[in-house]
Amino acid sequence: MSEGVTIGFALIAALFAGVGLLLFKEARTHRFWRQLVAENDMEAIRGILDQELEHWRTQRPPKDVSAAVWAGVQGLDLVGASARHVRVSTSADPEFGAIDGKREQIASSLDTAYATALRLVEMIFYDVPNFRPNHVRVDVYTTFRDADGVAEALPILSVQADRASAMSLDWNLPPAVLAREFETIADRAPNGEPRPIVLPEDPFVDIVTDTTESQQRTD
Repeated sequence: MSEGVTIGFALIAALFAGVGLLLFKEARTHRFWRQLVAENDMEAIRGILDQELEHWRTQRPPKDVSAAVWAGVQGLDLVGASARHVRVSTSADPEFGAIDGKREQIASSLDTAYATALRLVEMIFYDVPNFRPNHVRVDVYTTFRDADGVAEALPILSVQADRASAMSLDWNLPPAVLAREFETIADRAPNGEPRPIVLPEDPFVDIVTDTTESQQRTD
């Protein structure tokens, strides 16, 4: 009996030791990546973001997110990043649904843009592992056609969000209401449809440029 008890305690101790070792290695890995981010290692930052963005592109949409919004999440492009900021762009289209047996527009491309942009702001602030940027910018485009029917993608919404403001928000509020807490540019026509906007300058572009140039000089 005592021998069996001894073996049982040994197995339990081995199990706890194995779990502890795994947790230690995981914690050390997290510290390693966070240190690289803190040092503004662009290769590490790009690697973290690319891995998470690829995960989003293959992830099933949450139940509370429409297909039009999730298409914008999965279609995003990474424009720039540093240890302090992330800038992405994506597109938005009108959303249609069945009303009284007819297919009608239930949301304009600007409505979709607001929902997509605020969803991306929240995801980038809180869902990217080992990376906590202070600022997130999302630029959203949609398709316009000229008099000749030629299509062109033009920006209709730009949201520049900061973490300090995001921390105090109720993310269950409507996207257009949340956007008022950040630096937001949009232009809605009287009929509810968007007008093209002029994108603001990127205040972090010099950080990315300087980092890229220094890496090129090192190489």
